[in-house]
Amino acid sequence: MNPQVIFSVGVPIPGEGMGNHAYYLAAGLHRYDMLQRAFVMQYRGERPFSSAIRTAYWTERVAYRLARYTRANQYVLRDNLFDFWVARHLDRANIFYGWTHHALYSLKQAQRRGMITVLERANAHPLTTIRLLEAEYKRRGAAQPVYHPQILNKQLKELEIADYIGVTSEWTRQSLLENGIAEHRILLTPLGVDVERFVPADDVNDDIFRVLYVGQLRLRKGVQYLLEAWDALRLEKAELLLVGDVVPEFEPILRQYLPRNSTITLLGHAGDAVRVYQQASVCVLPTLEDGFGLVVLEAMACGVPVIVTNQTGAKDCVRSVIDGFILPAADSKRLAEALEYCAHHREQLAQMGRQARQQAEQFSWARYQDGVASHLKRLT
Repeated sequence: MNPQVIFSVGVPIPGEGMGNHAYYLAAGLHRYDMLQRAFVMQYRGERPFSSAIRTAYWTERVAYRLARYTRANQYVLRDNLFDFWVARHLDRANIFYGWTHHALYSLKQAQRRGMITVLERANAHPLTTIRLLEAEYKRRGAAQPVYHPQILNKQLKELEIADYIGVTSEWTRQSLLENGIAEHRILLTPLGVDVERFVPADDVNDDIFRVLYVGQLRLRKGVQYLLEAWDALRLEKAELLLVGDVVPEFEPILRQYLPRNSTITLLGHAGDAVRVYQQASVCVLPTLEDGFGLVVLEAMACGVPVIVTNQTGAKDCVRSVIDGFILPAADSKRLAEALEYCAHHREQLAQMGRQARQQAEQFSWARYQDGVASHLKRLT
């Protein structure tokens, strides 16, 4: 008999980023008849597993009101409210599967009830992240720390007490090992992509060299190095598309580049994500730290070659020089060289795109779900 799992994540599912990942994880547990209960902030889906869902949509509203009167951090309040709510309503099951920063109190309660506990860690160990980003934040004049102190403290405690830690990349796994997490506690399962939704375009009707970035515009994502590289190149018949929300810390950097370079387009949210990928010549994830970077697999599934850094988990899916390039992080010179090569070798780039699609087909969501289920079966 398969183990029964209580799943918990303090975001709406399905959703973007974490919400997308969490949805497919919960759907996989349901597919294997393991999902006893799923605690989420909000459920936007329909069947097949809506009957197992319990929602706490009110946490966002209550946290906002409390923050106004107490000056506490709204996001810390929201995640703690969700965590307390889950802990209070836990049933008995074989396994509790919670998400980083949403699970400290529920992990403790699950262990008191005799459950095996698994913590999903979407990014590198927080101390690794601080080491990689602190100097960058200071150099760029960012007012906020890499982690809010309460968030950092909670994440460190969660990593300490969880029986097992789920990760999606070798990058995250290595960061945990380097910070003293025992190897037997780490469960590695690469993410997947919907290869039926994300498909190559039938054709692209222009000859523009179009570079695409998808994700939040923030220091952590390394977009500043992409802008430096692009500004230095001054390519003809070329366009840089930036798709995603702008975090306040990044606004001064945009003001530096946008007025003087008309080839940079800021799109905000993309209505048709697939079409945006399909129009790209190459997709770049210049991140300084990313536990995975699902946009990489989405681009590859659309037949688009990728450029990623050595500090992202998605590099596990990229075969350098075959379907993309893996470059050192924070190196605008190397990034400019790679972009210039892509711009001037369009036939080779098209071949890399075809090979990227073939590679992406190896990373289905079903394969991810199979891997998670296999890990959980072994725990019991």
